[in-house]
Amino acid sequence: MGIRDNSDGRDAASFTMKSPTMAMVTIDRPAAPGPAPTLPKPAERTKQPSDPTTTPDPNLVNPRLLVNGACIYERHLPGDAHITAHVQRLQHGFYSSPAVSNQDYNHVDFLGITFVFHSPNTLAHRFKAATIRASVHGTREQSSSSNRTRNPRFLMHAPHLLYGAVSPETLQWNYSLSGSLGVSDLPLVANLSPSGGMNGRYKRYEMMRIQGSVRSLKSPRGRDFDVEGGEIVWTLEENSLQRSGLPREFTFALLVSKPRAESRIQFALDIDPILQCWWANYPGPLLALPRYKPVRRRPVDFRTEVGQRFEPLTAEKGFNFAALESSFDDYVHMPGRKFSSGVGAYIPGPMLPR
Repeated sequence: MGIRDNSDGRDAASFTMKSPTMAMVTIDRPAAPGPAPTLPKPAERTKQPSDPTTTPDPNLVNPRLLVNGACIYERHLPGDAHITAHVQRLQHGFYSSPAVSNQDYNHVDFLGITFVFHSPNTLAHRFKAATIRASVHGTREQSSSSNRTRNPRFLMHAPHLLYGAVSPETLQWNYSLSGSLGVSDLPLVANLSPSGGMNGRYKRYEMMRIQGSVRSLKSPRGRDFDVEGGEIVWTLEENSLQRSGLPREFTFALLVSKPRAESRIQFALDIDPILQCWWANYPGPLLALPRYKPVRRRPVDFRTEVGQRFEPLTAEKGFNFAALESSFDDYVHMPGRKFSSGVGAYIPGPMLPR
């Protein structure tokens, strides 16, 4: 058998003439493989806005820059329980976006408030629920209803709806009925024993709940003087299955619009807690005693700035809060796992007290 290369046809003819009785097998050499296509390196790929590898929002709260701000609310309660509220962040700016048809707001303040619900013995005393009311108004009542648009008001707030992790409970019930009836009349005896039963089961799901809504601030002078968007109310409820109380520490965010940069506006904060002891809730008249009333603290000065700054800043106007990279609900700080609904989305993290 002859084995040859196809590179020269003349050599093949002469080889066949010399050995006519031999078969020839031709083996073609495979062509050399071409250069493999170059794939883009992971670092060269274009980052999408939803890509988790993108640069984080620099305006989110940096834990290294957190310092204890001015205390604006402090209250001592039975069982050595305390409630405090501090200004974590107060920054000036404006709100303007061509994507919305609303008017621009030239003087807007971002206000972050950190609440602390501290009970040294949660088995004996725990915060079962609470209602937080925040309001803003001018230093003096407007003389006519036509000036209501010049009042300060809340533009945004967070959270709107926030839930803790879900805890299930299975409930099972059984119901049975039996009886007997006998008739004896010799020589006949009859007995009747009816019986029956029913059973069922269902699951119950509970979670910690927080809901906030904006409302009109009622004026003692009548409805014509109510301040639209001047009050925000948050309601907090514990997980009734776990009975672990409310979150110990959390931060809520607000956007406040004011008429002028130097406007003297007043911020009022009121917290109405439900405190659970061993056997029942503490009655309202007890919590209303002078020793358990809130301590008067210095009001919030909206002409100053506190805490971490927002970037980038616009000359003479500050930061444009309509250009926030993250959802406004992302500026809510609460340790643990939580589910934000309405404005934000699921926010991962470790387990939250349910």
